[in-house]
Amino acid sequence: MRPVDTICGLSRYEYAGDVLKRCLPANNGLVFDVGAGNGMTQAKVLDAGHRWMGFDVNPTDDLVQIWNLSDSCPVREIPDAILLLDVIEHLGDCNLALKNISALAPKNTLLIVTTPNPRWSKARWMALFTGYQTCFQLADLDNGHIFPVWPHVLDFILAKHGFEIFEYATLDGPTRWPSLASINRYPIALASALACKVLEVMDRSACGMSYGVVARKLK
Repeated sequence: MRPVDTICGLSRYEYAGDVLKRCLPANNGLVFDVGAGNGMTQAKVLDAGHRWMGFDVNPTDDLVQIWNLSDSCPVREIPDAILLLDVIEHLGDCNLALKNISALAPKNTLLIVTTPNPRWSKARWMALFTGYQTCFQLADLDNGHIFPVWPHVLDFILAKHGFEIFEYATLDGPTRWPSLASINRYPIALASALACKVLEVMDRSACGMSYGVVARKLK
């Protein structure tokens, strides 16, 4: 897996919009937003100069079409870019989902994937003390988080389906120092933040609760 290229404080939606502006010429391209939910990313896609088409297994917006990634795509349009923003950790069969995505993507299609970062500093300390990583605690099963996606595993799976990663970024920014608002817990919060920051200095991939990769279809 490639080293971290960028540490940024962007959310997944902001990151997707930024990548589209940088990597996809503003030529009214078609962007598939897979796992679109209520269509929150639509504005970012339009702002980048492209057309948006949203899909979700359980849409909460009339503009979003139903697509279960266990099945082939329900439309015949050909995308210039595909967004998978915090989707892959919900998939029971990641290989099948990416096979179906790859099947509709011609050469040079842009793929943007974001997911919770299992290398995040807080996730590592949480795993050490509780046995479970942040974002993949027992309670997170209610949110559908079933698959912690390590960067090297994502690289392997994407390559298997014809995509090559050319950018790896951590999102949401480094650990912030605690506020004095909760003065009674401040010493504990300060020690926790310091421990996280030490990890982040030692390993750039530990910065950020989420990470994103940008890949292109090779053929």
